[in-house]
Amino acid sequence: MSAREGEIAKHVAALLRELVGDDAERLGLARTPDRVEKALTYLTSGYGKDVKDILNDALFVEDYDEMVVVKDIDFFSLCVPSKQIVNTVGGAKPARLVQPGDRLWTLDQGVVKETSVTHVASRTTREIVEVRTTGGRLRVTPDHPLMTDSGWCEAGRLEPGATVEWINPKSLCRRAHAPEPGYALGYVIGAVAADGSIQEGRRINLTVRSRTFVEKYRAMLTEAFPSAAAAIEEVSVPSGFTGRVVPAFRVRLVSRAVGHKLCRWLGVSETGSRSKTHAFEFPEVVTSSREMMQGFLDGCADGDGYAIEQGRVIVSGNRKFLDRLGRYLETPVAESGHGCARVHVSNRWHQPGWYGKHGFRQESTFYVPVDSTHVSVTEIRRVPRAKKPHTVYSFTCEPYPTFLLAGHLAHNCEHHLLPFMGKCHVAYMPRHKIVGLSKIPRLVEMYSRRLQVQERLTTQIANTLNDALQPRGVAVVMEGLHLCMLMRGVEKQNSKAITSAMLGAFRDRPETRAEFMELIKSGRGMQL
Repeated sequence: MSAREGEIAKHVAALLRELVGDDAERLGLARTPDRVEKALTYLTSGYGKDVKDILNDALFVEDYDEMVVVKDIDFFSLCVPSKQIVNTVGGAKPARLVQPGDRLWTLDQGVVKETSVTHVASRTTREIVEVRTTGGRLRVTPDHPLMTDSGWCEAGRLEPGATVEWINPKSLCRRAHAPEPGYALGYVIGAVAADGSIQEGRRINLTVRSRTFVEKYRAMLTEAFPSAAAAIEEVSVPSGFTGRVVPAFRVRLVSRAVGHKLCRWLGVSETGSRSKTHAFEFPEVVTSSREMMQGFLDGCADGDGYAIEQGRVIVSGNRKFLDRLGRYLETPVAESGHGCARVHVSNRWHQPGWYGKHGFRQESTFYVPVDSTHVSVTEIRRVPRAKKPHTVYSFTCEPYPTFLLAGHLAHNCEHHLLPFMGKCHVAYMPRHKIVGLSKIPRLVEMYSRRLQVQERLTTQIANTLNDALQPRGVAVVMEGLHLCMLMRGVEKQNSKAITSAMLGAFRDRPETRAEFMELIKSGRGMQL
């Protein structure tokens, strides 16, 4: 036994003396500290294992696309539930008012989702920390996990400079404004980049003197974002050349959903009022289709360019953007005076082999930017110990176990250091790769032998298999018996917690999910 291991046994002996006032060296307890130390070392042995060591040598390429199910995997883990003030679908709500059946906002791989509360529990504590970030602040217990760019981290272990996943709470109740990929969306991105502006990530404005241009832009905006309504206004603006007030036309849309997506595609800040002409980056998403790229080029040229006999010319003071566009079109960038440059866009830019050029080339697949971002932790401080204990709450939620606190992605947590055990059922539908069947129970064992909550354990197993195999779907169902419910608190002797994680086909196809649930029913299987 190492010196460090010996220290753990000493602490256990001291704990026995402090808790029960018994002699830890008497005959019946003499070896108990060593036994407890070995048990805790065994139960937390999952921290010393790596997913790569378990799965990488057991992946095979196989032409098999039916469901693979491994059921009744025994697991044994340590419990961690907990707490407090959350973003509900109806608005901000104190934790003490949250009830089973309430819907909470959460994030799934950066995308806003809804999850439902199935159970609420509470406890008291005097230990609270305040976490301040550039997105806001929240108060939680020190062991409450928050999602960082490197995974879950307890609030008390965060340090200034760490990044936490966050979404602006004001945007949670917005309409989605799902974009339609194609020419119209490409045109909107190009027109806004060339001649528009976005203030505070939500006010999209295009003010120009050409009625033809503004009418086409409005039509394209409506086609690209069907639920976004914007009208053409007649306005007067000062001329940039003469300084005189001249008539113009404006299309203005106030939508954080649309502004958020345009800012992410163009790589510009969602805060402040900045001219996009000198700041935006080449939006790779427009190369996802020839139609979208053509729309982008036309939007740029209509906003900051002019027509010539053989095509269009795009003029901009954003040299970084023009250099990238020139490389894509295999066209040189020429100086245009007054700090600007220009790129010639031929009518035949898309044709492969024209003057030896590659023509249209897809360099990106279409994607919708995720809703979340990351904010920096600025301060962690322990709230002065209260004379009266705080009540903190634990929410069990489905289908997602996570929820938002002041826009920050959080997970239930409260270390009882009491075990929970039960059965785990895992299934996946291969696409190209399969994994050795014995590796799945080992994966369950690795994650369960850590300080855990059942909800996190379920999603960790599902996400790991999904990342390693890239299958058509993954399903994990866990049935757990929690000693924290049997021995303390509610003391319910027959209560089981059932959690599930469904990805891909298991989430999208009810019949596939139903087949899996039927297969894992008790008593189902071959009789040998």
